Amino acid sequence: MSKRIVTAVALIGAAGIISGCSLEQPSAGCIVQDSTDYPWQALYTPKAGDETKACGKLRGEALGVWKYIEFEKGANEQLTKKRAYLGIRPEGLASRFAATFKDEVLNADGTVKVDKDGKPVMAYVTEERVDNARDDNYAVAKAATAVSETLADEPDDKGLCATTGFKPASVDAKEVIRENEVDGTTEQIVRAERLSYSFSNVMVYSDPSAPGTQLKATLRYTERQPDGTDCEAEYEVNAMWPQTGCDPESESTAETCGAGSGINPDFDVRCEPALANTVVADHEKDGTPIYWPGACVLNKPVPSFK
Repeated sequence: MSKRIVTAVALIGAAGIISGCSLEQPSAGCIVQDSTDYPWQALYTPKAGDETKACGKLRGEALGVWKYIEFEKGANEQLTKKRAYLGIRPEGLASRFAATFKDEVLNADGTVKVDKDGKPVMAYVTEERVDNARDDNYAVAKAATAVSETLADEPDDKGLCATTGFKPASVDAKEVIRENEVDGTTEQIVRAERLSYSFSNVMVYSDPSAPGTQLKATLRYTERQPDGTDCEAEYEVNAMWPQTGCDPESESTAETCGAGSGINPDFDVRCEPALANTVVADHEKDGTPIYWPGACVLNKPVPSFK
């Protein structure tokens, strides 16, 4: 009996040392959660006055975020770290390289195929809007990614990892039109678009409590208008990982950015209905996406904690 009691006390003591350690931990450096499996969710807040502009209506989107490390050969051909840098790929930019839409399916003779009820059979069609976009995914990814010159190796005293020298990313996408097989008229599916994203003051919050899962920045967004003029708006960006859909009317914490949602429980977040139709929840049998009625976003500027 005494042996069992002594063993139990020893285990409790060891657990106390493990969970109650107050020693200073060494920095893990500037960690960035990349978007290989899940994207980030950005919230855009327009600069005062810019919300009235045609290009000032953005409220947020998915972001691809990646940390890259560049090496160089040193003495004895050994590789040494040259620099770290950050890449940001906005969904709104990457999605412009091709357009996916429903179109009528044609028979071999060019007539419209119909179902048993006489209704046109529809199918999803993807058409490139930038030359060779479909054939070179790497080129598209590169063109759609804004890349910094540097990313700090260590966070500052506020846990923020600074970047410098972000180069803008842009796309010049052509219009998509469809010709009516019956009367020869044409219909514009998507108009020609020219977009540019220019990021600055980008900082990633990297701390043991949130290792590279919050980011803030300033975005200068430029969009070519139908009349040929450029509209420019500036936004405050606050983003978190991972992107998570939500339903503001749900009584489930898992569906309102709380417990069970997969979001860091220490984050101060909310379900934002202005970002409805942003995160895919499922698909219909014909492939039509079903969207969440909202998206989880940070409730205050980075770092956003309860």
